[in-house]
Amino acid sequence: MVEDRRYLATGPARWIWLTRNLEVPGPLSFFAGREFDWNGDPVGPARALMFVDRHHVLFVNGVRVGEGEQKPGDPLRAYEFSRLLHRGRNLVLIEARSPDGVGGILFSLQLPGGTTLVSDASWRVGRSENALVQRGAAATVWGRPPMYPWGYPTRLRN
Repeated sequence: MVEDRRYLATGPARWIWLTRNLEVPGPLSFFAGREFDWNGDPVGPARALMFVDRHHVLFVNGVRVGEGEQKPGDPLRAYEFSRLLHRGRNLVLIEARSPDGVGGILFSLQLPGGTTLVSDASWRVGRSENALVQRGAAATVWGRPPMYPWGYPTRLRN
């Protein structure tokens, strides 16, 4: 277990998804989100590490931060968005898409001051952004890395 921890760049993050019901394979698109409070102190970098199998678009407080496509074996993506945070309630929103309905989201955000926000059962999911905003449903949790087919997503090279 201690040996495992050195591979976990995403700390206690869990793989999450829309549903466990994968009986009818086909394209799937949905939103996963998490609100959090931040008091604004101290000011500094907010760095997110994430992996979304297969495609993602990341939004913070309604602003598109980036997008990408990943598959098992690819490295984590890193995004820095401290300029988008504000005192009080903030929202991280991920639009996830999969061509066959199967996939996973792994997310870890290091906030200024050391607070970490990770993907887990506290995230909400919905088939549309509007459905998510109206509270959505609890995210399905697959588990923690390593998991098939992703193993340990590799760390980014600086």
